[in-house]
Amino acid sequence: MTAMLLCFMFSAVSLVLLHSSSASRVIFMPFPITSQAYIHVQMARAMMDRGHQVWLVVPDIMVDKNVLNTTGISVIQFHTGYSIEDDIVDELFLKSYLAEESMPFSVLCERYHVIAHNILSNEKLFQQMKAVHADLFVFDDNGFIAKMFVVFPYRLEIPFACVDFSFEPFDRRTAFSPATVPAFRSELNQHMTLPERLKNTLLFLFQLMYRPPWHYEDVVARYAPEMPYVSLDRLVARAELWLVHLDPVVFYPYPTLPNVKYIGSMAAAPPDPLESRFQSFMDNAKDGAVVVTFGSMVKNMPQNITDKLISAFLKLRPLKVVFRFDVTSPDPEQIMTSSWLPQNALLAHRNCRVFVTHCGKSGVYQGVYHGVPMLGLPLFFDQHENAHIMQAKGFGTTRDIRKISDQELADTIKHLIEDPHYKQNITKASTLFRELNGVPVKSAAYWLDHVMKYGGDYMRSSGQEMPLYQFLLLDVLGIIGGTVVVLLMLLICCLKYLCRRFCKTKFKRE
Repeated sequence: MTAMLLCFMFSAVSLVLLHSSSASRVIFMPFPITSQAYIHVQMARAMMDRGHQVWLVVPDIMVDKNVLNTTGISVIQFHTGYSIEDDIVDELFLKSYLAEESMPFSVLCERYHVIAHNILSNEKLFQQMKAVHADLFVFDDNGFIAKMFVVFPYRLEIPFACVDFSFEPFDRRTAFSPATVPAFRSELNQHMTLPERLKNTLLFLFQLMYRPPWHYEDVVARYAPEMPYVSLDRLVARAELWLVHLDPVVFYPYPTLPNVKYIGSMAAAPPDPLESRFQSFMDNAKDGAVVVTFGSMVKNMPQNITDKLISAFLKLRPLKVVFRFDVTSPDPEQIMTSSWLPQNALLAHRNCRVFVTHCGKSGVYQGVYHGVPMLGLPLFFDQHENAHIMQAKGFGTTRDIRKISDQELADTIKHLIEDPHYKQNITKASTLFRELNGVPVKSAAYWLDHVMKYGGDYMRSSGQEMPLYQFLLLDVLGIIGGTVVVLLMLLICCLKYLCRRFCKTKFKRE
């Protein structure tokens, strides 16, 4: 008996040691806004389920507001100087759009510069990361300051993976054709006319040449002077893996490479249980409920917009409405208002009939995942493009929140419920999405785990090691172009010589 007990204890200890030896340390650093941080929290939890230790790097203001459930996750805080959600999105983007005014671009650049500098020059933050002894660094590779976060894994000399939300062929060195792939925010589809192909090609050329003024091209020289210099684009191209929030069901098929995984959105997942107040409200919505939210970044709206929305919701009786906004409901029995909503769980409820959304990518994917027709009221960033594609796919329709009346808004919501085509289209898309992608965050965790175990070199293209001018064959085209020019010049010289000889001979004969 004693021998059996000792054998059992030895086996248990062996299993623990085996598990701990396979566990790795992963740092997640999202673009510092709540919606992006939520995605990284989901990834972190999925990695914890696989036995890994995780750290989340987020702004102190986000921690102070307690907007993320980071239970069990080690959190590293930093100071940004400005809040992207309050001082940039709300104050600059949202107010400018709703007032139909041009955005103060110089103010935007100045604030992005401050945020980028405060993060990248934060030596205390770097030392905290260094103390983790991480095996992998995961960050958002988007067109804003987050792309420059690559300086941290470079200084730490550890592999890194990127999370992105769009098709970006140049950093990833992906071959593609502008004839079939719409440029980011072009609001084009895959079937383009000649003028649209011309527009799309010019947009990709602009994307290739444009560098946001808040990007430091000398980011390595400036913030990692102890490391060999490399340009920002070539450094990002060294990623072991890209996890991209796109897929062919909700968006379009995109060309790709083995280390670029199109997984859909990690926000699309089976729901958590609803809190009792939400559960009771949705259960009592026998005629159906409408979920309305403009995301975590929209905290304020002009009074006329808010009044218009509330007026439209009152016209929807007997439908009930759950509205994410900090405003007093005129009829709590019909309209439930809250500063926070469990969006994914509400969309999964059997009584949810329509999703009124700003068309953030996570929201669109959650709407498709749960098969809920959508009314898009886009505000800024990529939301207009997402709304355009959502409408083109037949998942719903889109309107301009500034121009639509309360009656038109109510009628549009009713139309989405009464026309069966929207529900049929999005139900089919939901089935396809689940069949192809399963639970996207689990796929993300699988691939992160995979590159930590085996590395990602075998998936990398040689193009990802090249300077961009070599990948685009600009040097080859230059040689060919130069050769053609030289040959044309020689031909012209020969023709001139022959003409002179011919004319001279003819003149002598005469």
